Amino acid sequence: MERHELLNKTLEPLDNLIGYSLEAMKKINLYEPVKNGAFNAFRTALRTNFKLQHHVKVYGEENVPTEGGVILAVNHQSWMDAQLLSAMSPRKVSFIAKAMFKDWPLLRHVIEMADAVYITRGGDDGGLEGVAQSLREGSCVGIFPEGTIPGEEDVSRHELDPETGLLRGRTGAVRLALMSGVPIVPVGLSGPGRAYPPEAYPRLETLPLTKPEPLEVRFGTPLKFELKGNEKLTYKKLRDMTDQVMRAISSLVDFSMAYEPLTLPIKRKEAPTQLPPTPYKNKPLEKKAPYGVLLLHGFTSHVSCISDLRFPVEEMGLPYRVPILRGHGTKWEDLKGVKAEDWYEDAENSMLDLLKECDKVIVVGLSMGGLVALDLAVRHRKQVAAVVTVAAALTFKDPLSVLTPLMARTIPSWPSPTAYNDKELEKQRNRNYPKFPTEAFNELYQYSHVMENDLSFIHADALILQSRKDQVVHPKAAQKIYNKISSKNKRLAWFEESGHEMLLDLEA
Repeated sequence: MERHELLNKTLEPLDNLIGYSLEAMKKINLYEPVKNGAFNAFRTALRTNFKLQHHVKVYGEENVPTEGGVILAVNHQSWMDAQLLSAMSPRKVSFIAKAMFKDWPLLRHVIEMADAVYITRGGDDGGLEGVAQSLREGSCVGIFPEGTIPGEEDVSRHELDPETGLLRGRTGAVRLALMSGVPIVPVGLSGPGRAYPPEAYPRLETLPLTKPEPLEVRFGTPLKFELKGNEKLTYKKLRDMTDQVMRAISSLVDFSMAYEPLTLPIKRKEAPTQLPPTPYKNKPLEKKAPYGVLLLHGFTSHVSCISDLRFPVEEMGLPYRVPILRGHGTKWEDLKGVKAEDWYEDAENSMLDLLKECDKVIVVGLSMGGLVALDLAVRHRKQVAAVVTVAAALTFKDPLSVLTPLMARTIPSWPSPTAYNDKELEKQRNRNYPKFPTEAFNELYQYSHVMENDLSFIHADALILQSRKDQVVHPKAAQKIYNKISSKNKRLAWFEESGHEMLLDLEA
């Protein structure tokens, strides 16, 4: 059961109570006046909250027709979006809601009171005709053409269209405009994704509470679509019209206020198709470089799990090191008796050697190496310019990990967990130890607790990479790091399909 489903389950008693009350009101003809009064009171309370807590600014209200049907086509960043638009729109907005919300406690009553219409995702011509009729009768209908919130479900934030910074628009808004003859007003919301991101709800990776981030609502110039004479609606025309709507929405959004700030157009680098030979220490420079890069592998890992990063580093002309941390690169039994201080010492010695060729170091660490990278950032604040963690081993996914101190005394070894989600790639690339001494894992386990307590001492720029489908490290580890470090410049970025070996698996 997903976390939000568990939360919904706990809300069912309250939901049932509200449902019985509303049904009783309908029977004695009190529902409509109570509904309208409750909705207006709720809208006023929301508006007051947005002004006080988020200092919301609204632009272009004059672009929304005061009467007659109209579609508000809005970008989607957060579960706050519908409330924000409802509160700040000059007209009452009836939203199109996914049919699945009919069963969601509390939310289903709010949707009903807002006169929303349910649509089945993937195609619902009957539902569209009902919405079109409502528009012809003068309703103001809100639609999220993106269809979902990037980063919320199975859609990554990295799937954004490079030109618009939005997901590719669905055609429903334009189809409704053509069916009903009403205009589309593009609306840009800025800030909700930072004030209440999917990480807070529905993923519940952080407390489901809003943050006092600033918000903006911008209503754009109305767009009118129509077919001339006997002109037929082809898919290309429908697609072109929808793309025009998405560009109009994008022009109204301040992407610097997003959860992960963007600059349009989004630039994406292609991975190299051929890899040069494998030196682990590049040639000394004639003079010091401004930066060097230290690459640290993970627990039971071979250096190959991270060493491919040397290729872009070499392209930038930077010195680097890829040390083998104690107990690794030979056989698994060599991890016996190795301490966390040994891994740190090996990494630190390699960094000090690297500093002979550069002024400052960027430390990149996978899993256990991520902890060591964070530790170096704590102890060498002047030398470490930035830290990059890749699935840093701060919190483990296996519920048995809490028994590690006991198992270290009673069980000598343990099989290494699966770290790939692509079995073919695992066959080709996996060079990790097949098992490990439990006493060595206990060192890593204790090290993770030490580093969690030290995160606030980190001020270096930080990039935190984590896969949602990591089998070894719990995804909440990345959120902990992001929340607790004191870095002014930090970014959390998600892989969507890879296993723990993020740099060798599906999205390498």
